[in-house]
Amino acid sequence: MLGESLKHSGFVAIVGPPNAGKSTFMNFVLGKKISIVTPRAQTTRNKINGILTTADSQVIFTDTPGITKSDFGKLLNNWMNKYSFSASNDADLTLFFVDTSQQHPEIGLGEEEQHILDNLSTSTSVFLIANKSDVVKPMRSEDTIRLYSRHFSFKQSFIISAETGEGVPQLLEAVTTHLPSGPKMFPDGMDSDAPDDFMITEIIREKIFTYLSKELPYHTTVTIDLIKNHDTKDILLINATIHVARKSQKGIVIGKGGSMLRKIGTTARMDLEALFERHIGLKLFVRIEEKWFGQEKLLKKVGFDKDFNG
Repeated sequence: MLGESLKHSGFVAIVGPPNAGKSTFMNFVLGKKISIVTPRAQTTRNKINGILTTADSQVIFTDTPGITKSDFGKLLNNWMNKYSFSASNDADLTLFFVDTSQQHPEIGLGEEEQHILDNLSTSTSVFLIANKSDVVKPMRSEDTIRLYSRHFSFKQSFIISAETGEGVPQLLEAVTTHLPSGPKMFPDGMDSDAPDDFMITEIIREKIFTYLSKELPYHTTVTIDLIKNHDTKDILLINATIHVARKSQKGIVIGKGGSMLRKIGTTARMDLEALFERHIGLKLFVRIEEKWFGQEKLLKKVGFDKDFNG
């Protein structure tokens, strides 16, 4: 029942540099795909809430974009970083993820990791999460924790693998018990508060990142033109546009004879049918929107004006 008092209730921000395993962790904890995941850094662009409800607790995890000092799409990058830091500022607890396989404790912190620590709020508790223990020796994870602990006062530290689940139950128990008592904010069975159009664009973007190489996926974004039920059949009709930054990119996204666009559309449709549990009619279009990542109007259209005044 909404509003009922729970033993533990609150928001937990998941922050860190790109490709630290933040989205993989949230999906593992929730037991289903809420955040899209690819091997490419900075796939996540918006804050995404995943909701874990038990008999006496409700934990709202906020997956955030990887924080970076990259100069690509300066306005887009600045807004992504603001999303991540604002999620941490507003949370009851922050999980700071680092990829232990990319750490070199003997060298010290990287520029991006130091940037994050310098800007993390000290008004809420922060747990250090040394992720990807499945691909490194235990000593590397332990050395990573010692290194980061010299630069920030973490409440607790954990060694986990978001991929295999190693150490996740212990982390989840600590997260839950750290949260204060509070009301149930979302109904049972609700995994995320993300609207349908957002989930659709995320799934399409995941396929773009999966099938298109090099930097091209970072030069694309997706908007929804139509979502409606078919007039006579049990089919959800969806029209979406893939925006590219240059004319040469349009042909690559479409592919020879439309082959790439069909591949993106077919695999996205399969995921969408699993998500909505019904037949989907998906049509994709490609539009040239030069330097869209620097256009405030389009960035707001894809969701960057909902949570803060950038």
